[in-house]
Amino acid sequence: MAVSQAESCSRLACGIAREKLTKRARRRGIRKAFRLGASLFSTVLAVSFASPAVSEPIEISIGVSDSLGPSIVEIMDQYPNLCSEEEFFSDQWLRTALEFIIACRAIHLGGLEATYTIVSYPNSARTRAELLKGSVAIMVDFPWGDFASHEDLYRSDAVLRVGDFVKGIYTRPDHTELLQVRTLEELRKFKAVSNETWIYDWTALQRMQIETFTVSRYALMGGTVEGRRVDFLVGEFPGVSDLSQYINGYRFTPVPGIKIALPGTRHVAVSKLAPHAKEVFDALQVGLAALHYRGLIRKGYRSVGFFNPLVEDWKILCCETAD
Repeated sequence: MAVSQAESCSRLACGIAREKLTKRARRRGIRKAFRLGASLFSTVLAVSFASPAVSEPIEISIGVSDSLGPSIVEIMDQYPNLCSEEEFFSDQWLRTALEFIIACRAIHLGGLEATYTIVSYPNSARTRAELLKGSVAIMVDFPWGDFASHEDLYRSDAVLRVGDFVKGIYTRPDHTELLQVRTLEELRKFKAVSNETWIYDWTALQRMQIETFTVSRYALMGGTVEGRRVDFLVGEFPGVSDLSQYINGYRFTPVPGIKIALPGTRHVAVSKLAPHAKEVFDALQVGLAALHYRGLIRKGYRSVGFFNPLVEDWKILCCETAD
């Protein structure tokens, strides 16, 4: 039978319409499949990256020397997300607080979620003893490499390298005779106070042939100098412009132009007897490497005055290397 032109055109239009519908259906199917694939991929990524956050946090105990635990608790109350805010530092922190923050940030970067219990001890010797017993998992301030190599401890890679640790000769602002000293020979006329369990400080003073008296805590050192029983103590440079530090409310100032460089390296030590010790140590190593690579450890120490450009060119009296 003959087909009219109108009917033929109608059939042609229907064919084109069906073809268009088929193409649109295919495109919708492709888009739907793509959306489904993207959704599944996003879900996998979300699970992969979120897994540390959804796991149950472990509790890590931190031993703090010189009864400085409350100051760390106060900082954490003020900045509750400090362990994950990797770029933020303050020139108001003491080195002890900074080192806790370095440790907790490293653990966080290493993928381990944790909460922290701060345990304060009167001095470093007591803190080291409790670390060896496993009463705490980590101590701040960070110990020297020889102690951190104990068989009951995991020793991290060096946080501070040889020659990084420098200290000043701190005295009363009115001790004009001492403040004029510029050589080791001149310094030997004066008496110092330290703690004989602070091995590197004590060794440096002995090598310099300085008459030195021992007390158990840094606060007592300040009292001994202020009470004029000795002339100076060896102290770290703070991050303030005049380099002064305050102990028991008394101001102490460094002898300008001279400093002491302590030999040795400093590390994070994790007690093998503490809960989750290997897990904590592994996370810590990963995080410390990341912080070193990004320059954040050096930035932190500089912010608290430990790496201080104001004393960079001062004369070193002693003792960058061992005898």
